[in-house]
Amino acid sequence: MARSQGGIYAEANLHGITLLLNVMTDDTAVIRRKLARLPSIFSGLDERFSEANLNGYVAIGAEYWDVLYSHQRPLQLSSFPDLRDGDRQAQRQPVDLLVSVRADRFDVCFQTARTIQEWLGHDVELLEQLHNFRFMDGRDLLGFIDAPDNPRGMQRRQVALVKQDDDPYFAGGSYLYVQKFRHDLRRWEHLSSEIQEHVIGRKKLTGERISEALLSMVTHTQKTRLQRDDEQPLQILRQNMPWGDLREQGLLGMYLSATPADIIYWLKQRYIADIQGDYDPLLDYTEAVSNAAYFVPTVDFLEANR
Repeated sequence: MARSQGGIYAEANLHGITLLLNVMTDDTAVIRRKLARLPSIFSGLDERFSEANLNGYVAIGAEYWDVLYSHQRPLQLSSFPDLRDGDRQAQRQPVDLLVSVRADRFDVCFQTARTIQEWLGHDVELLEQLHNFRFMDGRDLLGFIDAPDNPRGMQRRQVALVKQDDDPYFAGGSYLYVQKFRHDLRRWEHLSSEIQEHVIGRKKLTGERISEALLSMVTHTQKTRLQRDDEQPLQILRQNMPWGDLREQGLLGMYLSATPADIIYWLKQRYIADIQGDYDPLLDYTEAVSNAAYFVPTVDFLEANR
């Protein structure tokens, strides 16, 4: 059984640092060797700071995969979809590597991220560093519980990890789609709590769904339901975390799945208006300023291809 990178299906942490990196060298052998060591860096620091519940992973961008591992490609790996409809768009911004670091202590996140950056050295360029954090009791900065219908327990692995029968060579890995949302909090907070609840489709305090009989509009909850039109379930694990400072804030949407077609269907359900002209109304208050697709390979794959 291939060893998955544990951060794929880990339970929520208090803090996180997400590194977006572009490779600056043509020596792919060096990059493969350096990436192969990252899981041991995570495990060594996790053992050292065992109370911090450290976890993480490295993901390879869809556009960079063939450069790094030209001999084999995950069967369903493709670029982030082109999402444009009306005023809504999610512009694709390819990135070579993503490193996710999460823990219940920010100093451990910082030390881990710094250790990884030192190990990768001048072979990579740091495009962006996002400080992620848990807000209140697992809420988005908009004030609502984030992804209340997320898979739980062992189901998280079942949803996120590629199955042996579907792609034997990459079993235990996961497809990752990432959106960095920037919220318009001033505009959002000018809405009354009642209107906010009708945009989301849930009660703000409890996360309880509002009966459709009481709603006068299509809601975020309806447009993000984990079901297709034929009622078949969508296999998606969301590992979202807020990000920001006092100047700008938002949500880092991180969607993991064994079947990326489910993520693409779910994204289009939000962005592309249906025949009634309805789309996810929350997109009127937040914008995805960067979007990219990745694959998170197993520890065994990284080590075998060093």
